[in-house]
Amino acid sequence: MVTTSVELEQLIDGTVNIPTIPTILVEITAIFDSPDGSAKDAARIIEKDPAIATRALRLVNSSFYGLKNPVSNINLACSILGLKVIKNLAIQATVLQTFGANQERGEFNTDWLWDHSFKSAVACRLLAEHSVITNDFNPDDAYTCGLIHDIGRLIMIDSQSDRFFEALKLSKQNNIPLATAEAKVFGFNHAHVGGLLANRWKLAPNVQAAVMSHHSPPTKLNGWKHGFLVRAASTYAHMAAGSNSAWIGDFINEDGRKTLGLTQTQHEEILKATAEASMD
Repeated sequence: MVTTSVELEQLIDGTVNIPTIPTILVEITAIFDSPDGSAKDAARIIEKDPAIATRALRLVNSSFYGLKNPVSNINLACSILGLKVIKNLAIQATVLQTFGANQERGEFNTDWLWDHSFKSAVACRLLAEHSVITNDFNPDDAYTCGLIHDIGRLIMIDSQSDRFFEALKLSKQNNIPLATAEAKVFGFNHAHVGGLLANRWKLAPNVQAAVMSHHSPPTKLNGWKHGFLVRAASTYAHMAAGSNSAWIGDFINEDGRKTLGLTQTQHEEILKATAEASMD
């Protein structure tokens, strides 16, 4: 296993193909990062993209916002949602478009991966709101982490399907987490790949660090708590799936759950919300 970030990046680039950042995400990010950027500027961009526009209207008209009158105007929707939410909608839509939410990949159950990802996103947002270990993890960034934390697996399958299925077989035969088997076969795991994608797609630094480290052991380095929270969210998603899990996960144990500092009520509420979460 490589240990330095330079060696790791070189190994990943020599093995898999990281998709380039979609143009619309470049444009939305530029508006978000600009001191002069506005929701109106973002509206001009997303109204040209039916997938993002549809998600924006669906969200603004959801019970979460509780509006008395339905909104059908993208400008108004963006004004209500704000730039942070718009950026996360853009990330979600471009991830689904780039990797094909309904694309089959042999024996690997991608429908289950997307369902697991959405469940993890919901759990990660709730953990960011309630856990005592992080007070600087924006819930929207946490949601993004949960959504994309396993995206590296699709990149590995698309680039090296034979080796990935070798890792999947190794995981099942030896009853070890799939991330551990990936590392044995590739020299890196899907978290490293997803973290590199998050970096190149210019996602928030917390998101990059959390995705990259969510299968790494806890350290004193900055960002480990965010990665731990993502692994905890994935654990909740696996718990919600029960025996229907499509692969062996890398779970936090009971001591890890105590580290989150949740009450029993909070734990049960997060598990319930995770189980009910769906990409539909």
